[in-house]
Amino acid sequence: MELSGIELTRVVAELNAALNDYYVNSIGSIDDTTWLIRLHHSTNPEKRLIISLTKGIWLTNYELPTTPPDAFLVGLRKYLLRGRFIKVEQPDVERLVKVRFMVDGVERVLVAEFFGGGNLLVLDEEGCILTLLKKIDVRHRKLAHGLKYVPPPPRGRNPFTDQQNILNGVENTDLEVSRYLGRELALSRKYVEEVLRRSGIDPKARGLTEEQKAKISLEITNLKDLILGADSKPTLLLKDGKPVDASPFKLTLYSGRDCRHTSSFIEAVDEVQTVSLLEEIKGRREEPIQRRIEELNRALDTQAKTKVKLEEQAKRLREIATALRRTSLEVRDLPTFLKTLGVEFTESMDENIEVKNFAEPIRLVKTSSPMKAASKFFDAAKALEAKIKAIEDAERRLCEKKTLLLVEAAKEGAKPIKRVREKRWFERYRWFYTSKGLLAVGGRDAASNTAILRRHLHEDDLIFHADIHGSPFYILKGGAEADEESIRECCEAVAAYSSAWRGELSAVDVYWIKPNQLKFTGPSGTYLPKGAFLIEGAKNWVKNVEVCVGVGLTILDGEVIVVGGPPAALKANSVAYATLIPEKGKVSDTAKRVKSELIKAVGRELGLRVKEIPLDDFIRVLPSGGGKIASINRGEQKS
Repeated sequence: MELSGIELTRVVAELNAALNDYYVNSIGSIDDTTWLIRLHHSTNPEKRLIISLTKGIWLTNYELPTTPPDAFLVGLRKYLLRGRFIKVEQPDVERLVKVRFMVDGVERVLVAEFFGGGNLLVLDEEGCILTLLKKIDVRHRKLAHGLKYVPPPPRGRNPFTDQQNILNGVENTDLEVSRYLGRELALSRKYVEEVLRRSGIDPKARGLTEEQKAKISLEITNLKDLILGADSKPTLLLKDGKPVDASPFKLTLYSGRDCRHTSSFIEAVDEVQTVSLLEEIKGRREEPIQRRIEELNRALDTQAKTKVKLEEQAKRLREIATALRRTSLEVRDLPTFLKTLGVEFTESMDENIEVKNFAEPIRLVKTSSPMKAASKFFDAAKALEAKIKAIEDAERRLCEKKTLLLVEAAKEGAKPIKRVREKRWFERYRWFYTSKGLLAVGGRDAASNTAILRRHLHEDDLIFHADIHGSPFYILKGGAEADEESIRECCEAVAAYSSAWRGELSAVDVYWIKPNQLKFTGPSGTYLPKGAFLIEGAKNWVKNVEVCVGVGLTILDGEVIVVGGPPAALKANSVAYATLIPEKGKVSDTAKRVKSELIKAVGRELGLRVKEIPLDDFIRVLPSGGGKIASINRGEQKS
């Protein structure tokens, strides 16, 4: 499936509705024609935008592998990272889109062309090319660094706006009506067929009545409502239960076939295009393995043929040697006797015989006794048998390699296509659920502290902070009704993630306040530095809060995730957890030890899932600096 121009029109409309106020967080390369752009929002879940020059543009809910960055990807990141999404545009219904971003106050335009092998470019605010995938130098346009971007010439009239007199020229050509419409309009084959089906006209018809022309014009007009209408039902066409095609509405072509509706056209495109892309990636990964297996099969076949040949020769040599040993005659003419045994040889002037047709060289003196000649043939047979043994050893090693490759190929083939779990808003911060089920959310730095307090703080929450420079702010959702245990646990989280951890302090004082006590601006005429806040009224102190932290494995939305927080809270809300105390060292080393110990604690089945969790997920939940594992315990959550 390739997204046609009118399908891209629907995708563009849905992207504009979905990406408002998102910004570019990262860009990765999937292959040399496909890129993945991760877009973040201050409160909404992350969006993952795929641009494939062979398949189109859409949002995905699937996990995709990325490749190491090349020079072009470095350029994309240079010009687009941290860019705020403005809008997506599509000139007419061409297979081309422009994605506009605002980067540090300057507009950047990402242009994706989905025709002629495709191209990807970044333009400045004047429309000049900053970077591009492929240079173009043809009659109608030239694309290179620094040049003004020139779009391609139109590839047909816009069926949504340019329908007037579209069919007047059909009498002047001998083309079938389907071919005529495909040439004149920017419509893909399946939508030309759809228009003609709905008009009740044979696609192969060559002459049209005025009534037929009117029907076709009406259906072309209706096509816009079917593509862009709010009431249209995006549809997946299934084959053997797998999506193979998608349309913004149910095509008549799909009638009587297995179909499924989706909530958006982009979702339908994702089901077809991303799954197809992942299968292509899997095929490319398996290809070198299969090639090596084929090479091993050829080597094994060659070895087997050589082995059979040597076995036959060794057997023949032993037969000749046995015949020579058993002869009772005094053989004075060795050549004559060898001829009676069917042995081929050549005689030299120096009274020697060179035996032919054996892999092992055999030289005899004409006057040798039968016993001496037999010994030579036995020695040659033993030499060939040694070669046979070496071949068998080589075959065994080749078979072992083949078995390993087959296992590797089976693993590649068995890897499931995974959906990305839509993360909740609080997962971008530090968070945990208290033992009583209240959500506590904390900042990672000054920026996230500010974001939490400005965007997520409600009047029935509580705010927590430690009495030490370098403390995060935590908010306890619904904290106004919280019990002492939940308040204590939130204090422990603030203490653990403060600078007290790096300073290896054993305890620190923490306080909590109500939202109406926090002010974001100082009194008139005063200035608060970035990240600073003003607190009015009395603070509620919790003294000598122990500095320790837990790292637990929690099942959230069916997925195993890593959470950091007070050990008591993790005991209630995790399958297993580690308790740590401050100790100098590298946080990565601590993360490795914690991951290893938790894998052991949860058993084989869940441990396999934990192994797949990136080490960075463990590092993210640890305080800054190393730590010492005080204990490993099972939690109360069921796996």
